[in-house]
Amino acid sequence: MFGKKNKTEEPFTPRDLDGLRKGNWFNHRGVRRDAEKVTKEEKRKKTARWLTLVLILIIIILWLLSCMATQWGDLVVKMDRDLETRGVILSETADFAEPAIMLSGKSAEEVYHFTYDWFEARGVLKDLDNIDGSHNGDDYFAYTFYLQNNGIETFDYNASLEVTGVAKSCDEACRIMVYKNGEPTIYAKPMLGTDTPEKIAGDGTDNAVAFYDNDTVFSHLYEDFTPGDVDKYTVVIWFEGEDSECINDIMGGHMRLTMMFEAAELETQ
Repeated sequence: MFGKKNKTEEPFTPRDLDGLRKGNWFNHRGVRRDAEKVTKEEKRKKTARWLTLVLILIIIILWLLSCMATQWGDLVVKMDRDLETRGVILSETADFAEPAIMLSGKSAEEVYHFTYDWFEARGVLKDLDNIDGSHNGDDYFAYTFYLQNNGIETFDYNASLEVTGVAKSCDEACRIMVYKNGEPTIYAKPMLGTDTPEKIAGDGTDNAVAFYDNDTVFSHLYEDFTPGDVDKYTVVIWFEGEDSECINDIMGGHMRLTMMFEAAELETQ
């Protein structure tokens, strides 16, 4: 019988070590490291995609808000919930063919300086309070609307006109004329450093009433608004060319306003 042949151990050479380095053990470690690197990279890309989507969404929302602001025009007219429940309605026409709870005047664009006596010179002064809805002219804003008590209660209400947006301080030079049932009142911001508006003799604004405060044109309480009553309002706005604040610095500015009607205490009938 042949005896069992002893296994001869081959010496471990540098070439064998090089083979191990190129073999599975090292390759597996490398694959694992590469996979971890790829996973982290994918997470970064995913995060970047989500951030991009969020930014795009924010931009779209801001754009929509801007479009809505433009759509609503230079003057928004609205009322509080209490008036709605009492049956008060708004309309751009005296027949209330299309009653509403909110109205908006069409924006006046690319306006330049104006002055009160130009209304008369252009023959439009008599029409300012006689045309329903938006009737802007060259270089001025004009809007007429109606408020009706269509309910069964008599009550007082408060009317206020607020400056809700302004750029380049153009409100310092504006004039706002508000007709209520045919009676006009002109409002102007006080001269800087004073409590009174600038007086411009001979142009109709020499009796202008100062703004109620920096952002409020006026705030008035009107009493005994009985069922069936209708109050007519016309708002006219222009930049008074004779005002000392009507300077080149306000060019490109804009102004937005909100007229708000709110119920006061119920009156005993």
